[in-house]
Amino acid sequence: MNTHPLLLALCLSTVASAADFAAWTHQQTVRITQPGLTRLELESALLDASRTTGGASFHDLRVISPAGVETPYIVALPRIMRPSRVDAKGFKATLNPTTTVLEFQPPDGNTIQEVELQTNAQNFIKAATLEASNDGTTWQTLSSGEVLCRQNGTERLRLPIAPAVWTHFRITIDDSRRGPVVFTGAQIVRELPELRTVPHSATIRSRTEEKSASHLTLDLGTSNVLLGTVRIHTPDLVFQRVSTLLNTTHTLFRIQHDGFTAEDLEIPAHQLAAKREVELVIHNGDSPPLHIDRVEITRHLVPLVFQADTAGDWQLNIGNAQAPEPRYDIAALSDKLRDATANSATASAVEANAEFRKTATAPEVGETGAAIDVSAWSFQRAIQFSEAGVIELELDPSTLARCENDLNDVRIVREGRQVPFVAIKPGLERERAVSFIEVTDPKAPSWSKWDITMPSPNFPGSTLLLDSPTPLFRRTLSVTEQIHNEQGHFERILGTANWQRTPGQTPNTFHLPLYTAPRAETMRLSTDNGDNAPLQITSVRIVYPVVRLLFRVPDTKPLHLCYGNRRATRTHYDLQLVRREFETATKVAATLGDEEKLPGYQADPLQSGKGSPWLWAALALVVGALLWIVAKMLPKPESK
Repeated sequence: MNTHPLLLALCLSTVASAADFAAWTHQQTVRITQPGLTRLELESALLDASRTTGGASFHDLRVISPAGVETPYIVALPRIMRPSRVDAKGFKATLNPTTTVLEFQPPDGNTIQEVELQTNAQNFIKAATLEASNDGTTWQTLSSGEVLCRQNGTERLRLPIAPAVWTHFRITIDDSRRGPVVFTGAQIVRELPELRTVPHSATIRSRTEEKSASHLTLDLGTSNVLLGTVRIHTPDLVFQRVSTLLNTTHTLFRIQHDGFTAEDLEIPAHQLAAKREVELVIHNGDSPPLHIDRVEITRHLVPLVFQADTAGDWQLNIGNAQAPEPRYDIAALSDKLRDATANSATASAVEANAEFRKTATAPEVGETGAAIDVSAWSFQRAIQFSEAGVIELELDPSTLARCENDLNDVRIVREGRQVPFVAIKPGLERERAVSFIEVTDPKAPSWSKWDITMPSPNFPGSTLLLDSPTPLFRRTLSVTEQIHNEQGHFERILGTANWQRTPGQTPNTFHLPLYTAPRAETMRLSTDNGDNAPLQITSVRIVYPVVRLLFRVPDTKPLHLCYGNRRATRTHYDLQLVRREFETATKVAATLGDEEKLPGYQADPLQSGKGSPWLWAALALVVGALLWIVAKMLPKPESK
């Protein structure tokens, strides 16, 4: 019996080793009824569970045979490319008193999805009727009232049709209102089967207007959606806008001519949306925002192709950010397998992997470090968590306020030894409302000033968020604080920014970035109103960055977070070598208990405002010495 070379290569490439899939979060059962080359369209729920962080898409997918053997596969992602265009044959233009008739033939045997005309003419708009034939005699109208145009940077010279095979085309252009336009040729756009898409449900989760642009957050329902197209639905009659979605920029427009409408409301995305939400930006310029009722989205299918050597229940495992990208020999056969005849299969619902263990998602490391004496530290808080594994602890602002800015003094301690950790800033921010009062300064009547009270001294704030109902203004705002320390008393500038608003602008929140985090408990916001009415401020919020610690423990024995030691040196943990693995591991959330004082506690001179006791002692010595010198210089009283 002769074996097909392709199938032989597949069989020889099979990985004959079982694997432990405790690090994979989800699985799906595939029922194979007939051995051989098998094709299966992967479900959105399965793709949503993928946790790949680089390399090929969905490379954490594993195909397991009924015997527990990992089997090679390919994910036949569509080759996203522009549809191929070929020049039409026999192009002929006939001028009539009120029409121009264009006739041409496409190449033989092609399924056609679009006809595009060519012209050097500028600034025109025409109505057209498209007809097609398979013999050049009997014609069928495919569309009428189509609008062809080139105006103000907008161009529509293509006429889409339902994919079909035709041998002749005829386009009749209405010249009754304006003179004819010279068309020099036509191109045929062939259908690309790989660009076929299926509908995908999506909603507009939120919308904001900012900097002359509409920002729409689209909820795709799942992550890892291979987007096809995004079409907006709007009742606006005439418009032209530039849109941005992922890495695609596209011009959307709708124009009307003699009762006919031409429009392009579809964005050809053809990209993988790794996150559940994507942002659609529509740039309005000086025009009012579009009214958008809803969006209509399509996605590409994601086929899985593998050689099933036996019938039975196969398993698909997915959802492991640590999974290496597999190196299967059949990857070299991807182009052949993509279009090869294959058996179909049925799959069950996607389920959570019952054997999943969080501890399996991160590498084994030493859970303890060097010994430590915390008598020099000022504070500690118990770390509370429910299970062993990679622990993720978010530091709250009150703790960060007592830490050094670079976290040099932060230690995680268990039974007199350090627990190595990795500090990360995931790029997230949180905000908190703060109290403020307006301050009247008789010496500066044209100024508006507000004292803003922070939740605590040394609060790790990065940005002030300000709201104002004033409809028209332009101001320069500054934020300062008063510092009292052993060097004396001085004012420190924390940030400055220009803020303006004109009538008709949406009253958006103003972001005032701070050069550095405040140290004092009170900041002053100031602006000079000049000869204008005072600026009104209705709310103030402070933004601070999220800081998290990642560490691993083998059990749930108590451990503490220690901080507050200015003499502490920077930590050097070997855990930094596997930082990426810890960042992508499945984590156990932790919280902090109440703050306790350690033997090293003493009042912070920067917070108390009383100065260092050594400074007071030095001042007392200086004053005493001055008094002694003055006493010596005074004349002695004369004796009687």
